[in-house]
Amino acid sequence: MSRRDLGESGMRKMVWWAMLLAGVVQAAPPAENGSGVKKWQDDKGIWHYGDFRPVAPNASTNSAAEAYQRGDYARAFEDYMVWAKQGDPGAQTMIGLMYLRGQGVTQSQRNALEWLRRAASQGNGDAQFHLGMIYAADPGAAPSEREALFWLRLSAERGNPEAQYTLGGKYASGQGMAQDDREAANWYQRAAQQNHPGAQFELGNFYASGRGVSRNDKVAVEWYERSARQGLAAAQFGLGAMYAAGRGVTASDAEAVRWYRQAAEQGHAEAQYNLALRALLGRGLAANPAEAFRWFRQSAGQGVALAQFNLGRLYAEGQGTARNDSEAVRWYRQAAETGLALAQYALGRMYAEGRGGLPRDEREALQWYRRAAEQELAVAQLELANGYLSGRGVVLDPVRGMQLLNQAATGGNPQAQMQLAERYFSGEGVARNPQAGLEWLRKAAEQDDVGAQYRLGLVYDRGALGARDSAQAVNWYRKAAEHGHAASQTRLGALYMAGDGTARDERAAFGWFEKAAAQGDAEAEFSLGVLYATGRGVARDDAQAVNWYRKAAEHGLAGAQLNLGVMYADGRGRLARDDAQAVNWYRKAAGQGLALAEVLLGVAYASGRGVARDDREAFRWFEKAAESGLPLAQYGLGLFYSSGRGVAGNWVKAYMWLDLAVTSGYVDAAQPLDYAASRLSQAEMEQARQLGRAWRAAHPAASGAGR
Repeated sequence: MSRRDLGESGMRKMVWWAMLLAGVVQAAPPAENGSGVKKWQDDKGIWHYGDFRPVAPNASTNSAAEAYQRGDYARAFEDYMVWAKQGDPGAQTMIGLMYLRGQGVTQSQRNALEWLRRAASQGNGDAQFHLGMIYAADPGAAPSEREALFWLRLSAERGNPEAQYTLGGKYASGQGMAQDDREAANWYQRAAQQNHPGAQFELGNFYASGRGVSRNDKVAVEWYERSARQGLAAAQFGLGAMYAAGRGVTASDAEAVRWYRQAAEQGHAEAQYNLALRALLGRGLAANPAEAFRWFRQSAGQGVALAQFNLGRLYAEGQGTARNDSEAVRWYRQAAETGLALAQYALGRMYAEGRGGLPRDEREALQWYRRAAEQELAVAQLELANGYLSGRGVVLDPVRGMQLLNQAATGGNPQAQMQLAERYFSGEGVARNPQAGLEWLRKAAEQDDVGAQYRLGLVYDRGALGARDSAQAVNWYRKAAEHGHAASQTRLGALYMAGDGTARDERAAFGWFEKAAAQGDAEAEFSLGVLYATGRGVARDDAQAVNWYRKAAEHGLAGAQLNLGVMYADGRGRLARDDAQAVNWYRKAAGQGLALAEVLLGVAYASGRGVARDDREAFRWFEKAAESGLPLAQYGLGLFYSSGRGVAGNWVKAYMWLDLAVTSGYVDAAQPLDYAASRLSQAEMEQARQLGRAWRAAHPAASGAGR
């Protein structure tokens, strides 16, 4: 498993940020030292290679070892030299190492090699290991190019775990020999069995990836765990990744977090990133943006581009820290300059919006979008497409724009898929093809894009592409409604009320209206008012009806304004009867062209209720409503012309409007129509009928329903 293989959960959709959340790192990294050799530090702060710790040749209480341990290197060198000259390979090894490090003697690689070679020739595995490592680091010091591997192999074969581990690494990388995964696995196995944590970790990697051995996730987990329990951060990270993915072990977010945290606390950059992302998402631990910010910052400081991007995002959104657009830009830029497409896109957005101290610069924004788009980032392709299609920040090029829009849609961006669908529906930039539009819209909807789900529901609801399919409309509205989309909840409620595409269920309708109304959807608020007023789906409650009518009315919905006016006129819902308030709400609704409100306002003027009587104003409002095709208004207008109230009497026009009302189904107009007919001559009758035919020709959509 590769250290940079970042992808536990992949990229997700979003508002674009939802989509841009980078995936959790899942793969285990390689050994942390480039050479693969373990280092240790003595009590004086001096660094050494390998697991070899200086000890006395024969006893732990030997004076040379004691002197070395207390840092009296001159005395230790003197005492070890006594043993070395007597041919003790352990003492010779120590003399060689002290020459190499300049401890108690002037540093000399030549003398170090001489003493190490003496010990190595006697079969001392530690000397063989160090001799091999020196020759590997400085081939010019070796008698031949094969010398380094010769001594490493001898040491490894004598059981030195550091040598075995190092030899495994050279076979794995092909360094100085033919690359051979099977041999690498063999030497890692031998070192791992001696409890070498680095070898155990690498052996876990080999089993997890199937390199040199048959892939076996369960065995991989066993080796990772043995190494992790010895404190190797890379193994802790790898074990966390296996728990996260459920490979070789039962998936457990909590266990993944536990091991990621241990690695992160040791400074493992990718573990810090994974832990941050889980703290942000609340996976395996309680969501904690502040903790996420802290771990992203530590990981970002070590150069993990995804952490830099996410740190920028937290600064941009003010999550886990105070919002700071300048810091967001700084971290986006660092990640963008490493080539991370997500960060390039985000930096482009900052230029497009002029945030973080950047000038608003669409041209610069498009340059960053272009770099991200070249890496097939669909959301960047969409932004670039929109630039070419609009000529914003770039020379107008509809052909190139459509190519990029297709690429973004094919790449799975739901917004691009929706845009392409609308173009196929309208024929803008492409040959009109509603079926292709439907397919692209469906692709976006199937990605759980709520806007696309709602739009697809509308297409089926309205029969936009042929026969109406209310069952499909219900299906797609429901998907969007379950994601909290208010307009979909309202439409779904309406279909339940009508039993259209689903069994009629007024209680279910009430539930969906209630959800949408809680989000401030005016149509849903109005519908709740109607249900409370009529006792459908809920116990009748005029006070609640007034409450919801008022909310919808204050959101500007004409029907709610009309109904609230009626409640004031009737004194219902704990309202004192108030004709002036009724007229106030009628006027608001009438101002939006609601025909019935125009009629009621006309009635108020005609009766002088809530407003000073004014027959001319009454006539004007009846005329507006009648022109919209409302039969009640046409009947009333006929009466105004018959009586000469608010307008000069005119039996021809009276007949015309009364006839329109009757033919639209308003039966109460029949008797006044007969009386008007009796007042007309044959010629006047023909004139009235001609006026009626002309009005119908000019208003083909009017069918008595009003506006």
